[in-house]
Amino acid sequence: MTTTIGVIGLGAMGGRAAVRLAAAAPTHGHDLAPERVAAAAEAGVVPAGGAGEVAERADVLVLSLPGPDDVTGLAERVLAGRLRPGSVVVDISTIDPDGARAAARAVEAAGAAYLDAPVLGRPDKCGNWTLTAGGDPAAVERVRPLLEGTIARAVVRVGDVGAGSVVKLLNNLMFGAINAVTAEALALCGPAGVDPEVFARTVADSGAATVSNLFRELAPKIIAGDHTPAFALGLLEKDNRLALALARENGTPAFIATAVDQVNRLALYRGLGAADTGAVHRLYTELAAAPESGAATGADASAGGTA
Repeated sequence: MTTTIGVIGLGAMGGRAAVRLAAAAPTHGHDLAPERVAAAAEAGVVPAGGAGEVAERADVLVLSLPGPDDVTGLAERVLAGRLRPGSVVVDISTIDPDGARAAARAVEAAGAAYLDAPVLGRPDKCGNWTLTAGGDPAAVERVRPLLEGTIARAVVRVGDVGAGSVVKLLNNLMFGAINAVTAEALALCGPAGVDPEVFARTVADSGAATVSNLFRELAPKIIAGDHTPAFALGLLEKDNRLALALARENGTPAFIATAVDQVNRLALYRGLGAADTGAVHRLYTELAAAPESGAATGADASAGGTA
């Protein structure tokens, strides 16, 4: 029996997923942006008139939405009344575990199964992603043959609903820390008398324990001033903020998470949310170039001399 797939959310992650799934099975899709629907249709995805229509058609429904409110709102207001009984909802969005559990309740009330299975991997690595799945083991095994070999290298069950989201948020918290400290180190190079390019090249090729694939990717882009988004800073800020909230809810100290959140928020206030995460480097360089607060101007010094 042929499995019919639905994808709601055809952005950077969902659009790529829909195209690869469409090559394996009939796939229907919807997005609020008509241009995304059109692009997916050119690759074989069948357009639907709305999210509810996709839900009615799908045996396996993939969600790829911006945040927790989008997922829970869709689940409670649309999916609960339109899902096929016995279908499986695979939510690859990055949300918080409480949001995942709320969505699961709405989906399960409709007689379907819900998995929070966010992506570990960049958008352009679709096909080689790891999906960290939280939910019923039988539902995971049901979708594994479909997802592995199309959008994912591996589907790993990490626990009950909500666990997938925890793993993803903690992963992205580490991403945020590496992103911020890479930008900080590169910003310090010049004032300290070292060419940032020399620093990045030397460290990247050194075999030092500090080196990661993310450093190797970020450092050259930062140095080149290339902030074309592979992963937008606004999305990282959201993910890190959710990780910080998770720590607070569980009473766990989050010193690094708090610092990363401050860096991300300051960069967003400067209008960098749509740029690549490495654009936080601009925050460091702009603050370093700003006059020191409280420094006396010539007028202030003159006034002080005549007092």
